[in-house]
Amino acid sequence: MTDTLNDILIECARLRGCYPLMHRTLHQFDWFVDAAIFGPDRGLDLEIAEAEQAGNEALAKLLRARQTEENALVKQFKEVSFDYDKGNELITLARAFRVYCTKQYGPIQTFSPDYDSEVVA
Repeated sequence: MTDTLNDILIECARLRGCYPLMHRTLHQFDWFVDAAIFGPDRGLDLEIAEAEQAGNEALAKLLRARQTEENALVKQFKEVSFDYDKGNELITLARAFRVYCTKQYGPIQTFSPDYDSEVVA
């Protein structure tokens, strides 16, 4: 028996090139789930305004980019059925995260210490 959620998250860590440091992938998965379900962090508008008022255009630009990315995630995955009734929402979200990681990072990173050409590309 395999743990589907764990297997998907390990694959994502390999795509990101940070396996076996799973905590980084888990943090990004947490961010992804929030963004895919709820959209951009509600505090971003305030943070952007504060950065602009302080004259920190570099920070404001970075925050706007994050907001744009989170808007794109909710648009891309809003139609996904999360299977709440069947209890499969984490697996469904992990599969969506794998799609995101594949698009964001491309094939499995060769600098990952466990690189194997047989692994899903």
